[in-house]
Formats: sequence, structure tokens, C-alpha cells
Amino acid sequence: MNKQLSLFDYNKSEKSLEHKSSNKVRSDKIIDLHPGGYQINVETSISAALEVWIQSRRDAGLSENTIKNYRIDIRLLSEYAGAGASVGEFNTQILNDYLEWMKHQRRIPCSAKTLDRRITSLKSFFRWVTPVCGLSINPADAVVNVSVRSPLPTFLTELEVSQAQQAAEKLFKGKKTGDMRPHMLFSLLLHTGLRKGETVRLVHNHLVIEGTDEPHLYVRYADKRHIHKERKVLLASSWIKDFANYSDRYEITEKIFPWSVRLLEYRLGDVSTAAGLSKHISFEMLRWTCAVRDYRDGMEPEKLRRKLGLSKVQWGEVRRKIRKLLEK
Repeated sequence: MNKQLSLFDYNKSEKSLEHKSSNKVRSDKIIDLHPGGYQINVETSISAALEVWIQSRRDAGLSENTIKNYRIDIRLLSEYAGAGASVGEFNTQILNDYLEWMKHQRRIPCSAKTLDRRITSLKSFFRWVTPVCGLSINPADAVVNVSVRSPLPTFLTELEVSQAQQAAEKLFKGKKTGDMRPHMLFSLLLHTGLRKGETVRLVHNHLVIEGTDEPHLYVRYADKRHIHKERKVLLASSWIKDFANYSDRYEITEKIFPWSVRLLEYRLGDVSTAAGLSKHISFEMLRWTCAVRDYRDGMEPEKLRRKLGLSKVQWGEVRRKIRKLLEK
């Protein structure tokens, strides 16, 4: 590892490496996790450990996009330290030096958002590898969080929610030619927190609104790679009450919102305009509004994570942002 590190002139002190073997105290512990019988321990190279970790993340149901980013991020650490560097050679100082190199000395620019993601990947990797390889400590626990977090998302306050709800209802109530779509779309997103894609894919047989005390919908994915996002979400009684009228008016037989994404975005924009809001209501804004309201009202964090269809890694960042939003 020292030879590989010397390829880069980072002006690092020898102090960053003098305790590099401190994690090798349990090298006799070998864990067999890989389906093919691949064994890893503190002597395993980071490149080999990465492949086992990636397989474990795939088995856990993470999306291919998340897995792709994980692979890119840890490969960069492997390139920095040398592909042959063993897992047990890493300590907190080396990881902090690596982040400093990525920020200031690597020739390729690294945005705040990318750096934030790479720190998340780093912490996730070592959180997994520490018990698996029998490390005495997790070297990433004390890594300096040097990233600049992305801006907090925008959500609607309770006053703005009330104003938007009244405006959406006025767009169709008392008018024979009124548009009911803004009201139905706004209300559904506010109470379910569905993603944009999940909303436009929603079909009639995903709704369970009759013969049950808890009307709900099922979020389904055709691609089994996203099966961890499938879930059951309760529906608001007010939305159910208006659904029959809406269904008859627009002859809903399959898709609940059988229009283009752009047109639906325009309908949410109509609510913003009618309510006189400076904020432009969007799918994403209503998803955050739903999350903030549920968290504030005491929904159990794990239940909210499942309702939003988030992985545990994603939920950590989302929960942090929700707390920040509630502090404002």
C-alpha cells in the first residue's frame, strides 16, 4: 500500500500510515458470504471485498443505479490506495487524507453533491465490512464529514397546504366544466407521497377502496430490481369520497391519471396560481410535504421509510433533511 500511495505527491505525513495495521487484530476471523464461496477477512484486498459487498447490496434489493454509484465510489478509493491494499490497512487518517485528495489534489473536479455521495458510500462500505471481516473498529466512523450538503428541499407549510386545498377545490366545485384533476392529484400526493413515476403508472386494480375499513393502494413495479419499492399505502377518506365522481367524469377505466406527465405538472401549477402561492407546487414538493407532515405527526420512522419506498441508506439522508426542515 505504501508503494502505491507514493505514486501520488499529496504531502501526507507518515503519521497517516503508522497505525495502518491497527485493524488486523482479528485476522483469523473469516466469513463466507459470497454465493460462490468467496471468503473475506482483514487480509482481503479492497477490490475483492468491494465485489462481495456489491453482491450483498444487490441481494438486499438496492437499485442498479445505487449499486453502480457504490461501485464507482469505492473503486476510486481502491485506485487511490492501490488495488492490492487490504481492508485491514485502512484507518481514519488515511480515509480523511483520501477525501482531501479528492477535494483539492485530484485533477478531476468533484462537486459538493458528488463528494457527499462518496462519503455516504465510504461509510456504508466500512459499516458493512467491519463486522464481516472482523475489524476491531470501523475506520469510517470518525471520518470528517467535509462535504457541503445539498440544499434542503422545499415543502408546503400548513397554511400553504390549506390555501392550496381550497384553491384546488374551487377549480371544479360549482362549475359544470370545472377541472377536477388538480384536486385529485394534489390530494393523492399530499397524503401518499408517491413519486412522479409511481403516480402515472397507478392503475385501477392497484386501488382497494371497497369492502375494507382501510382503503389503500399498492405501488407496483414491473422491474423486479425495484421490488423493494413495492408497498401498500393508505388512502385519505376524502379522496375516496371524490373518486367515484372523478372516475365517472373522466371515464377512468385503467390508469388513474391517463394524461402525460407534463400535463399533470401543469395541473399542479394551476393549484399554485389559484392559491396565489410564490412556490411552484410539484410532485417532489408534495412528496416532501407528505414526509414532513407524517414525521411531525409521530409516524414511526420505519413505517414512514416503508411508506415512501426508500432503502435504509436513502432514509438516513431523508430523515436528516426532514429534521432540518422541522427546525426551520
